[in-house]
Amino acid sequence: MVSQMETPADLFNAAVGRQLRAEIAASRSSIAAMARTIGIARSALDNYVTGKRAIPVPIVYAVCVAVDLEPHVLLSRAEERLQAEDGAPRARISVLRRTPDVPGPREDLSEVAFASHLRHDADTDDLYE
Repeated sequence: MVSQMETPADLFNAAVGRQLRAEIAASRSSIAAMARTIGIARSALDNYVTGKRAIPVPIVYAVCVAVDLEPHVLLSRAEERLQAEDGAPRARISVLRRTPDVPGPREDLSEVAFASHLRHDADTDDLYE
C-alpha cells in the first residue's frame, strides 16, 4: 500500500484545524454547537478540525467571528503550534483570555442549598404531589 506524503501545506492545514478546535473549546463551545452557529454540518466541521479535509477560508473566518478572534491571530497561533510540534525552539505560549462568564477567585461565593423568604407552611411545593 502506498501512503501519501504530507506536504507542508497539509501539515499547516492540520495545525490550523487543531488550533480551530482549541479556540472552539476555549470559547466554551463544542464542535456540534459551533457547526450550528456557523451553519454547516457537524461532520464537515469535524473533518476540518481533524485535518481530514482542507479548511476553506470562509470557514476559518466564520469560526473566528463566532469566537471573537481575528483570523490572523488564529493563523499565527497555528504556526506556533506547528513549530512547537516540530520541536523548533521558536514556539511561544499564547496567553488565553479570560471568559467573562467565569468568576475569578475573588468572586467565589459560598453556596446555599436552599434559601427562601417564605415560611414552610406558605410554600406551595406540597400542592404538586
